[in-house]
Amino acid sequence: MGKRKGKEERAVSSMYEVNENILNIISPAGIDFDNLHTSLGENVGKIYSIVRYPYSNNYGWLAPLCNLEGTSTTIEFHYTEPGRLISIFDKRINEMEGNRGTLKNQSEKDQNDKAIEDLRKLVKRLSVEQEPVGYVNIILHVQDINEERLNERIKRVSSVAAIEGCNLRLLKYRQGKGLKAIAPYGIPDMDVSNMGMRNMPISTFLGGFPMANPGLNDNGGYYLGKTSNNRLVILNMWLRGKDRTNSNWVIFGPPGIGKSTFLKILLLLEFAFGTRIIMFDPEEEYVELAEKPEINGDVIPCAGGTKGRINPLQARKTAVVGEEELLEEEKDEYLMFQVDEKTSDLALYIQQLRVFFSLYFGKNEFTPGISAILEQALIELYEDFGIAMDADVGSIPNDKWPIPGDLYDKIEKKSKEKGLSDYRRENFERLLDLLYSMAKGADSYLWNGPTTLSPKADFVDLVISSLLEADERVKRAQFYNIMSWAWTELSKDRRQKVLFGVDEGYLVVDPEYPDIMKYLRNMSKRLRKYEGGLMFITHSVIDLSDPAVKRYGQGIIDNACYKFIMGCDGKNLEEATKTFDLSENEVNLLSQMNRGYGIFFAGSTRLNLKVDVSDKFLEMMGTAGGR
Repeated sequence: MGKRKGKEERAVSSMYEVNENILNIISPAGIDFDNLHTSLGENVGKIYSIVRYPYSNNYGWLAPLCNLEGTSTTIEFHYTEPGRLISIFDKRINEMEGNRGTLKNQSEKDQNDKAIEDLRKLVKRLSVEQEPVGYVNIILHVQDINEERLNERIKRVSSVAAIEGCNLRLLKYRQGKGLKAIAPYGIPDMDVSNMGMRNMPISTFLGGFPMANPGLNDNGGYYLGKTSNNRLVILNMWLRGKDRTNSNWVIFGPPGIGKSTFLKILLLLEFAFGTRIIMFDPEEEYVELAEKPEINGDVIPCAGGTKGRINPLQARKTAVVGEEELLEEEKDEYLMFQVDEKTSDLALYIQQLRVFFSLYFGKNEFTPGISAILEQALIELYEDFGIAMDADVGSIPNDKWPIPGDLYDKIEKKSKEKGLSDYRRENFERLLDLLYSMAKGADSYLWNGPTTLSPKADFVDLVISSLLEADERVKRAQFYNIMSWAWTELSKDRRQKVLFGVDEGYLVVDPEYPDIMKYLRNMSKRLRKYEGGLMFITHSVIDLSDPAVKRYGQGIIDNACYKFIMGCDGKNLEEATKTFDLSENEVNLLSQMNRGYGIFFAGSTRLNLKVDVSDKFLEMMGTAGGR
């Protein structure tokens, strides 16, 4: 009977995959180590000590080091008498004061003076204020399922530590002792502790605890939302210092994820705090908001007419910067600024007109011959209107500038001059054909008249929805016209906080004509010297991935101190992960596509943010942008 039962036995296989996480929990974990690695269950790992800390620490500075992906953190604090440290610091101060005379560069002297000042403050805290002091050792245990993934994770962990001003050192030949030190039962080992112990006042140590970190708590800021662990996010985007050098934003989010709601909250809060708002609005999403009695903004259709015309031939005052303000890579850029008061605003604007007309005519049509006779005609036309090359363009009224119809008449007159070569006559005739629609035809409603765009309110909604069905040439030229007008508004007063938001940013991304993206990239770089900020809002990082515009799109991203990435999946999530070096937890958050959730960056600080909206704000936002 037993023999027959054996024959009838069958192999049983499961239709479910093995869940390694559950298996690790319910099965005894094997523990092993060698000189460089640890092994806990199915995971391989390495143990490190932090051996260098930043010179100054912010409140909650330990939080980023205690929330690293796949990493457990152990913190040791060993109290010591302050007398020995005070003696060491006094000796160090004397050495640095004696060495000051041997330093040649001013930067080295400044660093030396700052180090002396910091040491004196520390000595005062220890000797006068009797603050307790001790030695801190922070141990990190980084783990993953195999060696290859572990090495990738270590790179990311090291990068985060470096951003915080810390260096890591592997506990070579001490991995076993390190395991004892980080174990739940915690057996401190002085051989391990001595590797990373650094002196620290107790206020710095306690102030750095992760539970002391409020998420983000900017002085003079406003409430934006909460982190995933219910820490408040209080934001002041106009703060300057450390890695927050500007007020630029990039915001990514697919339709329906809450992007418009977040943006409107941000604009309402900034407006309430005295910031002027200018929105490039393709979908009329901000019309209801601007028309609220509490805001009383200007809603301006930018497809021409009585309120929204921008005469492309009217030069605008160019921002003046000192040569010492320029970054090295900015010194060969043009159109955005002049380096001294003697540079001609009109000459710089004529260079802008080259870009404008190349967008309107098209690359193939804007030949060197067309460009040359157009520039000659423009200079003569300005002279006919009494506008010299060195004129103060800001003092000339809108109705005293030539308009495209005047340019057409000027070129028509010049085309009839005697003695013209066949080449020039042919170019004049071709230029007349190219200008006809702008000066006399269907496009004249958009440009052929004095500038009427002159908003008075502090919330300006530039509605361009009626342009979306226009010819591509017309759209490109008018978009550029609007951007250059906005730059003038952003740069004319360094004391006025101004935000310029470009919504549906994919509309200005044109691989064949990247001039607008280049202009926005340059704008984002220059705004660090003004009380201005550029907000670039689009659906996904992929919108900026075309090789022809990628370097300008990447420049806009890199130059933005503030970033908010909302739920995404598929190719978009892959591109966002590469661009922003997202952690596993951040990827998981975005892939869930939860409305109102995203990854928020403020400089090097990154938080899992849930936007919080009051009923009053929801009421003010209106219905545009979806529900």
